[in-house]
Amino acid sequence: MLLKDLFFPKLCLGCGALGSYICLICEQKLKMLKIDTCIYCKRKSYMGLTHPDCKRKNGVDGVIGFYLYNSFMKKIIKNIKYRLATDVFKELCSIIQPKLQKKLMFYKQICKNGLLQPTPLHSTKLKLRGFNQAALIAQFFNTVLQMPIIDYFERVKSTKSQAELKNRKSRYLNVRGAFKFKKNMELSRKPVIVVDDVITSGYTVMELSRTIKRQGVEKVFVVALAKG
Repeated sequence: MLLKDLFFPKLCLGCGALGSYICLICEQKLKMLKIDTCIYCKRKSYMGLTHPDCKRKNGVDGVIGFYLYNSFMKKIIKNIKYRLATDVFKELCSIIQPKLQKKLMFYKQICKNGLLQPTPLHSTKLKLRGFNQAALIAQFFNTVLQMPIIDYFERVKSTKSQAELKNRKSRYLNVRGAFKFKKNMELSRKPVIVVDDVITSGYTVMELSRTIKRQGVEKVFVVALAKG
């Protein structure tokens, strides 16, 4: 037993059982997304590709998530963000590893020579946490995608949590103008895959996509751990 396990024992985030952060019983509470939808109209779409009649000039071209953003997944993501990032995430990765292949391989094929851009954190939050959870997730997804991970964009607006905002207008305004392309960077026209922990309304990744496409990128897709 490791010393830290003696003083800080692993307790299941779902039921409190000793031994792991995600016990075998609570693992059943993790619900895989069975249906992918268009980010704009929310209708069913193959692999989450944006419908032709829903496309925007600077919009998202497709989005996939792996898990439903239910109450248990919320606890996991909260702990990844604020408390036990590495340990909790490692356990989650060991569970979902076999289930990643199909969706990620599809996006790898349509984004040949693509780039991965984790959704940036504002510098204040980054200093507070010490890491960007989207960057951790990008590294994990990259075991399948095998694409260069870039850090060409920054969050210049300290936004509120989208989950705290109750209507679509306030969520939209909250992230409007939140991102900026870093100076002295060179960005090709290669497709970009944005990586995030969770997508709810989708406004955050829509705004980041808009910022990326204004730099001349033609295709932007989104891959998230969970989707609400």
